[in-house]
Amino acid sequence: MLDLLFSVHKKIPTALPIDTSNSRNFVTVSSCNIIAFTSNFDLTTGAYGYHCYICDINAPWNVYKVTSNKYPISILAWDVLGKYLLIGNTFGSICIWMQKDNFLSEWCHVYTATFPGECIIKAVFFHNGRKISFNADKKEASSYSDKFQKVKFFPSVRQFGGVPTDGFLVITASGLIGAVAIPPEQPTAPSPAPPPANPPAQPAATQPQAAPLPPPQPPVIVIPHILATVTESLGQTRSFYTTADVCYGKNGHFLIAASNNDYQNRTLIVQCFRVIVKKVEEKLTITSHSLPSFFLNEGIGRDLPDLDLLKLKWTFQEDTDTLIVAMNSSIGGFIEVWGLVEKSTPIHKLFQANKSEVFKAFVWTPQSHFRYTSKILNICTSKLQLGSSGYISVVMADNSVFCLHRDTLSKAASGSLSIAHRIDDGAKQTKLNSTPRDIDVSWMGHLLVCLDNLGQLFVFKSNNMPEQLGMPSTIQHTVSLLEYCIVAGYDYLDILLAIRSSTIDNIVERLSENFNRQVNPIQQFYYVNFLTMKTNLYRLSPSGQSKSQDLACLLMLHSILIAFKSLLRPSDLTCHDKGPAEYLAMGLSESNTDVDKVLLNLEAKDFTVEPSTLQSLQQLIQWVSDLALNILARLPETRSSGGNMKNTGYEISHDVVALNSIRELLVMIRIWGLLKEQCLPIFARADSLDILSTVFRLLTRLAFNPNEPDDMLLDECCLLPSQVMIPQLPFVTMRVSVASPLLANLNLPLYFEYNVEPECLKFSVDNNPMENGGVSNDSVVDSVRHLQLGKMPPMLRKCCRCGAATAMNSVARTAAMKAWEQRWSSGCRCGGFWRLQSYV
Repeated sequence: MLDLLFSVHKKIPTALPIDTSNSRNFVTVSSCNIIAFTSNFDLTTGAYGYHCYICDINAPWNVYKVTSNKYPISILAWDVLGKYLLIGNTFGSICIWMQKDNFLSEWCHVYTATFPGECIIKAVFFHNGRKISFNADKKEASSYSDKFQKVKFFPSVRQFGGVPTDGFLVITASGLIGAVAIPPEQPTAPSPAPPPANPPAQPAATQPQAAPLPPPQPPVIVIPHILATVTESLGQTRSFYTTADVCYGKNGHFLIAASNNDYQNRTLIVQCFRVIVKKVEEKLTITSHSLPSFFLNEGIGRDLPDLDLLKLKWTFQEDTDTLIVAMNSSIGGFIEVWGLVEKSTPIHKLFQANKSEVFKAFVWTPQSHFRYTSKILNICTSKLQLGSSGYISVVMADNSVFCLHRDTLSKAASGSLSIAHRIDDGAKQTKLNSTPRDIDVSWMGHLLVCLDNLGQLFVFKSNNMPEQLGMPSTIQHTVSLLEYCIVAGYDYLDILLAIRSSTIDNIVERLSENFNRQVNPIQQFYYVNFLTMKTNLYRLSPSGQSKSQDLACLLMLHSILIAFKSLLRPSDLTCHDKGPAEYLAMGLSESNTDVDKVLLNLEAKDFTVEPSTLQSLQQLIQWVSDLALNILARLPETRSSGGNMKNTGYEISHDVVALNSIRELLVMIRIWGLLKEQCLPIFARADSLDILSTVFRLLTRLAFNPNEPDDMLLDECCLLPSQVMIPQLPFVTMRVSVASPLLANLNLPLYFEYNVEPECLKFSVDNNPMENGGVSNDSVVDSVRHLQLGKMPPMLRKCCRCGAATAMNSVARTAAMKAWEQRWSSGCRCGGFWRLQSYV
């Protein structure tokens, strides 16, 4: 069963300015679970036009306009990384957009290509040659390298040395095929428009260096780069096409199926082509070869004189020989699967070289079909081939939505759109002429996104049927998909929204067991992805908030440790066996509780860092010390409740790796304090107790027996709050998102309104041991720099997923701090995108 998870509406005027029943709208979902869609109405003002918007599935009410087009939009397409958004129109213009300064709320036009007078009906980006498949024969294997294998797949366009070329392929309605290469340099700083002749004078007080948060500067007008285009006729003669689809071949070629809706001759022919794009001397060349074609009246269309071709789709985006045809007639809608098979034809004996000789050729044959009483409005197919099967999603004119098995076209799941709209915020609901227009599926296949003619979204969720991978267990199926996301790098938000909250602990436990079985290099490579996934999983459960916060601390601790170790340089460059970090780990392997004695076994020159760099890292050093104090102060409480790691999930006080990481950092902080005293953490203590030495001693005793600490250690931890003030670690205590612990207790579907934050999803973390304590909940804390930003800072970067915030402008003055800020510039530590939020 397909469950309608939520729908997002806009305020509908009592009378629409024009008839939108025949308008064309498009929706597409990126590999990052970002929805791009078109609307004929401005979602803010209601003005008619051709608009394109994007939103995150986790917060679909926050929509951001990408552009308003002069001509009708005919195509939307994402690249495989979700970096570029392609927008094409009916007058042959292709625009490439990307995020501006890594903001999901800000987009800039970076490239443009023009095919004058052509209507773009299909566009795809070049394949980068990277493909990771799920080996169904080894689905029970614990090793990632056995379960997920890299498939030999060539890039669509190769440069010298086989390096893939970025670019895209377009097909026009007149039978023209075009190829465009995107230059390798990053378009982060396109040519700005010239400044005004007499720019206004800025007073000295408004210069950026005069304040930590400089005032906003005048916007820079970005001029997009104009890309060169190469065109060729798709067939030997130009033909008119109304629908086309593209599939990537494993040898780097494109497979193209195209057809037109010939009403007069009723010769509905589907033509197939093999297109090769090569790069020769920095120029692209296109070669098109005809492949076997077929007539629709050879299949189910033979009995339907009024057949109307709607759409062609390959069953998968990569390496397939099966085509799906969607058709309508006066008696309903039809879907037919055609497969390319080898057929043997006998040869007349006069032409036979031997008696057993036959003529073999590849021909298209109908394999299965699906009928329905209502007409089909649109279809889409699975984007990834996980196993041997796949699914076809269909939206009907009677608002029904079906999920069909690819091979047999039998129903796997079904649902229905509920279209009713509120007018003028009253209790009365009025039916408007709202019709589904387009449908798309998320990359992992757990969410279906429908778009109607009014620009409103409807999102369905499904469990993606565990039998797709031949797995009887839903938990095992979910864990395998999550592991695939860790290895392949796809976003897994759609999987999280389909998980039942009661299975989260079992999923995390099995996920951790499988990860711990990997060899050490594999664990190190995917460690950050694994920690981020566990954090996001626990964030879905009401009882998992403390575990999620502990894992978030572990992730930040790991990042700080890597950043600090990168500053260490060996004094003896002739020794290549071990560096300062390795010698430090060796020195801490012994149960020496005196930090000063540990320093005696280390070479001081190896830990020398410039004083200015140390001073800039003080806020990170302070955070590490505050974390250590919180772990020790919470230790008696966690032990008195009888908790253990097996029963309560993850606790950072049980993690030997985390405890040893803090010990390593405390040793480095101790050494650096001798070089620059101002970089040391600040403590509010009652006497002259050496806090760093005390914390190191207690952590060392805990690290060597984390599961059963002795009573003497617990007594000393109980006395610690009376000796020093324990600063509370700030966390985001209020989140508003679809992936919320509240989702399981709400009645579906949820109804949202564009640009209106829903009250039903406001989740507050109450009574949490690591909550904001002495920090006011109204005060914003920088999640990257760990600084207080005040109650209402003018501009913020805010995460679309977890709600974390960071300052808009950088105040770093050293290379080390700039590198630290750059680490989080492209996204939050939870994997979400930044959006711009203003309190002005």
